[in-house]
Amino acid sequence: MKQRFDEILETLNNRDSLLEEFDDEIFNALVEKIEILTPTHFVFELMSGLRVEEGGE
Repeated sequence: MKQRFDEILETLNNRDSLLEEFDDEIFNALVEKIEILTPTHFVFELMSGLRVEEGGE
């Protein structure tokens, strides 16, 4: 887990500027999977195990 976290930090720290658009490398480094519960309700599961729920009712 620590090695994975260090890789993510390295990816973010190697940026020359602030993000101005979607970066699939960073997204793929952070997000393990996305559960689609309904068309407007989904859960992001991060590589750290943290689950972030969006949408719903």
